[in-house]
Amino acid sequence: MHLYLTIFALYTSYLVLAQEDYTKPDDESDEDPCENVKCKLGEMCKEGKCSCLDSCPSEWNSYNRQLCVDGVTYRHECDLWRNQCYCRSGDSRCGNDQFSNHRANENSAIKYYDECRDLSGLCDWDQNESTFSFRLGMWFQELLRQKWSSTSWSNDDDSLLRPMDAKARSTTSKLVSQSSPHERVNGAVISYWFCELDRRNRGSLQQDDLNYLYQLLLPSTPCLEVFINRCSGSGGISFDQWHNCFDIPQEERVQCNEFK
Repeated sequence: MHLYLTIFALYTSYLVLAQEDYTKPDDESDEDPCENVKCKLGEMCKEGKCSCLDSCPSEWNSYNRQLCVDGVTYRHECDLWRNQCYCRSGDSRCGNDQFSNHRANENSAIKYYDECRDLSGLCDWDQNESTFSFRLGMWFQELLRQKWSSTSWSNDDDSLLRPMDAKARSTTSKLVSQSSPHERVNGAVISYWFCELDRRNRGSLQQDDLNYLYQLLLPSTPCLEVFINRCSGSGGISFDQWHNCFDIPQEERVQCNEFK
């Protein structure tokens, strides 16, 4: 009996040791080759390498969100990301008929979320010129007030404004409580928006900064482009040019470092 127990114990020990010493061949490894691979938008990982999506996941087909990019209408963001990937990698599908011959690159930005259309004919600037800056400024002021009064400090809305820290909220509370002349908006609010849009701290608003505004307000506010073009110079919109567009006097302009 003792012999049987000894043999059984030795056999069990062998099985344990054999299991510990056994190494799976490479082709049987449980390790996912894509586990630590990070692909760009429009790509997916295959066998440890990123490659362009052949098609968008089926759920995008029910996602009705057209967008206008460089005058070309895309069904949704996924199609734009795929086309950017094709063009980036030299794929023959870059800018094919599916993408209306648009060769998308990394700078191809979403102008607005809707079918592309000619907005120039929709803006009666002569009719809007005298009041447009005031109406836009009041919209800025109201959006800032809503963000400030929100009980959450997180970026939980679709506004242009980033999450506010304690200092930003303190500064903003002073801005929204200040009164302004009836014929124009609060100068400090206009300053705040310049600084908010200038996310790269370049001291001027470039096209990529203004895309935030365009995406939110176009095409429902077709005169926005006319207004922005009248404000801008050859190097974008400077701090002073921005305030001049809203007729804000020098003494009411607040430098960006005051908000940081």
